[in-house]
Amino acid sequence: MRAVELPADPYSVLESGDILLIHKSFFEEAPKDREFLLDARLSHGQYHKNIAYRPNTGSISGYGKMERASVERLRSILGEYSRRVTDFAGELLPRYRSKWRLDLASLRPLEEAGRELPLKKRNDLLHTDAFPTRPTHGGLILRFFTNVHPSKPRVWVTSDPFAAAAARYAHGAGLNRFARGSMHYVRRALARIGLAPKGRSRYDEFMLAFHDYLKQNADYQRDCPKYRFEFQPGTSWMVFTDIVPHSVESGQSALEQTFIIPRDSLSSPGKAPIAILEKLAGVPLAN
Repeated sequence: MRAVELPADPYSVLESGDILLIHKSFFEEAPKDREFLLDARLSHGQYHKNIAYRPNTGSISGYGKMERASVERLRSILGEYSRRVTDFAGELLPRYRSKWRLDLASLRPLEEAGRELPLKKRNDLLHTDAFPTRPTHGGLILRFFTNVHPSKPRVWVTSDPFAAAAARYAHGAGLNRFARGSMHYVRRALARIGLAPKGRSRYDEFMLAFHDYLKQNADYQRDCPKYRFEFQPGTSWMVFTDIVPHSVESGQSALEQTFIIPRDSLSSPGKAPIAILEKLAGVPLAN
């Protein structure tokens, strides 16, 4: 796989499981905002793994014990970043923009190298993305990242796209069981009484399980093809993180905006993970 720069066809790059590289930080005209993100990281240690901003409501979470004035400044900066990136991506990808769902933006303030996390939450293990509380029902997860650190690259390791991983591991991860729906109906019953998240399709349930399966599979982590990328300070990149298995080796202070792309918006809908899984399972996995 590759990191490909514009003016390449962005749809072909993204849907093929490559990374679209963008030499732009979205802070060229706001250097003090970027400095604030770094100062906030250094001065306020009581925050979560990610500080999340919801573009549709303007709410912010995960900031821990930051002072109120700092929280409001952070909300403003994340909101402006989200708007700039959304405008840029919308101009670049009008086919997606017409139907996409705008998801969270986030600040990732912590150094990734050497973090001690439970296995399922480790970023340094190759995985495909799935959201526990925000089901996509077959939509794809398109993420736009920016490295705002002044000197450190953000280092990723990726592997071959979803089709290759699914062909080898989907059945071992229980695809047929999820396709039959036995677990789906149990989760729906639990959701009705408040003991499980509502609204997941069988596709969402499998993708959550596949996320964990890949992280737990020592053979996959050891033997799968690996490609290393260093995203330099002040650069951005876009990637379908459910098509591209990825891990983060090192890096600090990154921003990210997520878009959910319906599979019928793709130039090649057959490359969507849900299309690949439905072909393997022989049944629909979402409405």
